[in-house]
Amino acid sequence: MTSIVYINGRYVPETDASLSPLDRGFTLADGLFETMVASGDRIFRPNDHMLRLQRGADVLYIRLPPVEDLMDAVYESLRRNGLSHSVVRLTVTRGIDPGRGLDVTPDIATSVVIRVATWHGPLDSLPQGRSLLLSHIPRNNLSPLAGIKSLSYVEGVLARLEARRSGADDALVCNMHGFLTGATSSNIFVMIDGKLLTPSEGDGILPGMARRTVLEEAKRIGIFVEERSLTSDSIAGADEVFLTNVVAGVVPVVSLFGSPVGLGVSGTVTGRLASAYWNRVVSELS
Repeated sequence: MTSIVYINGRYVPETDASLSPLDRGFTLADGLFETMVASGDRIFRPNDHMLRLQRGADVLYIRLPPVEDLMDAVYESLRRNGLSHSVVRLTVTRGIDPGRGLDVTPDIATSVVIRVATWHGPLDSLPQGRSLLLSHIPRNNLSPLAGIKSLSYVEGVLARLEARRSGADDALVCNMHGFLTGATSSNIFVMIDGKLLTPSEGDGILPGMARRTVLEEAKRIGIFVEERSLTSDSIAGADEVFLTNVVAGVVPVVSLFGSPVGLGVSGTVTGRLASAYWNRVVSELS
């Protein structure tokens, strides 16, 4: 079945969807996005997604449509596509600009695109362990784009390509000072000498919804997590490593920089937090 896409007030089959070549999201990556997961018409942490979108819009001086209107369009998109479990991509750009270059034509209308795709839904077991290499491409923690979900993701694309071409699943990315910010589209947690650690927000990470949920659930079940600056050298001998992403959930890492993590299998803490995470997701989507 062809999915239905929302574009600027219209619901159209994905095969018929089109964007103006003058849209600044296309010409300049001048926009934002959120990726959400849903079961039926229930979305995981919708308010938090909208708050993050608004914060990003404030940074970029983009005037968002009313949040209520955006969410109405999201829920209608879910209804029209009728999937049991969905990934929802909400994209907002500065709009269609008849001018050229960087200057913004005053009072252009914001563009909104919503695409719904199939999601595997909450998991009852851990996914296959991943292998990570270290990317040579830095993430600019001094940029105003650090910490927001900008459309400009080409650095992540290059880092992922670099990893895949070297035989790994993904890459870890450092900031301009050599501190880890996470993988290309995931946050990272490491277990070292009985302590669970994750990079701090001040290092230019994009704090994801899954990361926030894991922090909350870890506190609830009595696992202390310390947010601090980490380097590739400091995590090389970690006992456990896992990634978090709202679509994939908690993903174990079994190989780091070409060496096994621990025994080369998912660890106990990773399993406990994955279970707690998915229980939380199920409770909010039921």
